[in-house]
Amino acid sequence: MRFKFKILLFPLAALLASCNSKFDDFLFSTIPHPQEPEERPYIVKPVEFINPRDGTKLSGELTYPANGKIFNAFVLIAGQSGNPPPNRDNHVTGHNYFLVISHLLTMRGYAVLRYDTRGVGESGGDFLSATDTEYSSDAAAALEWLNNKSGVAISSSGYIGHSQGGIKALVASQWQQPDYVIGLGGVGTQTIAETIIQQNRDINDAKGIEQAETNRIVRELTDIFAIYPQSKDLSEVREKIKQYVLDAGVTDQEHIKSVVDTYGTAWWFNETHQDPKPLIKDHNGPILALFGSKDMLVSSKENESSTRELLQHPKSESYTFSGLNHLFQPAIKGIGPEEYWEIETTIDEKVIDKIDRWVGGVLSENVALTSQ
Repeated sequence: MRFKFKILLFPLAALLASCNSKFDDFLFSTIPHPQEPEERPYIVKPVEFINPRDGTKLSGELTYPANGKIFNAFVLIAGQSGNPPPNRDNHVTGHNYFLVISHLLTMRGYAVLRYDTRGVGESGGDFLSATDTEYSSDAAAALEWLNNKSGVAISSSGYIGHSQGGIKALVASQWQQPDYVIGLGGVGTQTIAETIIQQNRDINDAKGIEQAETNRIVRELTDIFAIYPQSKDLSEVREKIKQYVLDAGVTDQEHIKSVVDTYGTAWWFNETHQDPKPLIKDHNGPILALFGSKDMLVSSKENESSTRELLQHPKSESYTFSGLNHLFQPAIKGIGPEEYWEIETTIDEKVIDKIDRWVGGVLSENVALTSQ
């Protein structure tokens, strides 16, 4: 058997997210991005804060309206944990995803904090050794700083996590409790292994790839994911992955090293031991779990109804937008990440409408309960 390993190398991330060539930059520049702000008529404040749990310095940007004395606020949490992970703008195949989201929310009266992932941009730390424990801890530090040290009066605050950032938000809540959590294709019940396998099935099916090829990929993924729970530590994982590739007949040392370095990381070891279902069920605050019907990275079919069954707070909600993909763009071909850059819309503004209305409902209930 010839080991090909043609699978999605990074979970819940755009396949083209790490494009760095001048050709890629030129290609993406040919598509207009009308939602990116040419002007930002509000306060734009560069910020720094420290994660008190390990001393990592993080840098980012806080935006809030110039008019007003007290604000509802969000911390944006990226999901992609690639090499490198995102900066504060969360650049995804031509779209500055978090820049646009923060702009749209700030224009509606919110304060929004976004920051460079540790080890990226102006933030300290090392992303190569980081797991979602560290990333979640950083998000908690961001919310703690926003509430207590930003110098801005905050009346309520919460996390918005895109993709895997939704699960990071729930983990972060164990350190810094938010008033609300919003998942953009990110608060779901599938494990990382189930999600990656589902991604490959859905995208391959949409592309018309032969079933035999998909079955081969799923078999290889299943074998790889079975290694983690059977291993006591990361070094054992790496040895077993290497042996698996060798047993498959691969002799090219660069190929072997690539597979081991891709899957034999602290991030993967941590993620494959994470079950999102208890995180959802045990969270006692309001959660808004949003999905797109054309999302091929986090399947709404496999996650939305099962998530709804676990939500505990009476104001929690699980909802699927018809025709939107993993970035919540109006998808045309429905083939997943490869079409992100072709779509002019960065995020459909009806998603921002939904967030705004839902938060308003949560806060109005809190006011009503306080006044009783």
